[in-house]
This record gives sequence, C-alpha cells and structure tokens, in this order.
Amino acid sequence: MKTIISGIVLAIVVFFGLQTVVPFPYGLILGIVFVGLIIWYTKKHSSSNKDSILNYRRVDPISEKEKKQNDEALRILEKKYIEEKISKEEYLKRKKEFEDIEYNPRKCNVCGSKEFEFVSDVDSESSDMGYYRCKKCGTQ
Repeated sequence: MKTIISGIVLAIVVFFGLQTVVPFPYGLILGIVFVGLIIWYTKKHSSSNKDSILNYRRVDPISEKEKKQNDEALRILEKKYIEEKISKEEYLKRKKEFEDIEYNPRKCNVCGSKEFEFVSDVDSESSDMGYYRCKKCGTQ
C-alpha cells in the first residue's frame, strides 16, 4: 500500500512538472502517459513484504506444487540464516513453524478428514485465489 501511495504522489509531481516545462498540448499528453506508466508500474510491483518467507509459504500444503513451494521457502530461510540476515533464534522459530505444518496437517472441523482440495475463485488453474474444501464432506 505504501508503494502505491508513493507511486501516485510521484505521478502527480511528474504530471505537474511536465505541465510547467513542456508547452500545452505536449505537456498534457506526456503527463498523462507518464502518470499511466508510473501507476501501472507501482501496481504491478507493489507487495507487502514480498521477500518474507512466511508470505511465500503455503499453509497446509496439499498438492505437490504447494509442497515444492514450501521446500523452496525453507531453502530461502536457510540461505538467509547462512548469509546472517536473520538470527539463529529467528531461524529456529520459523523452521519450527514449517515442521509443525508438515507433521500436523489441518483437519476438517465437521468430519475430521485430512484430505482437502483447492477450489479456485478464478477460472484459471494457475491462480492462487480461492479456498480449500474438504474432499469428504465438502465444507470449507
């Protein structure tokens, strides 16, 4: 959110800067083009703590793709510890979170089943937007 706000402020400054320097029709056109490019770029590249391990990790990995993603997140965590970007306590705490998820999977509140399937809110298969549904009873 902070990135989008700073992008909008930058776009406004660039727009008015071009209006004062470049003659009327060209300054307006260039200003609109630059504002559009700046806002598009900030929306595309904004993310809350994009490099955070916990944002990358999938809770209750079900599919093979999600398990591979968790393995990659654990590898990144180990790399940050080796490069001394995080302390040993932080590394052990986050590693324990990964182990808890792997060995204590989620259970359905209704039937107690451990088998879930991911239901996408969007029509495409590659979307991360959606929810998990119990394969046995169908509850979320």
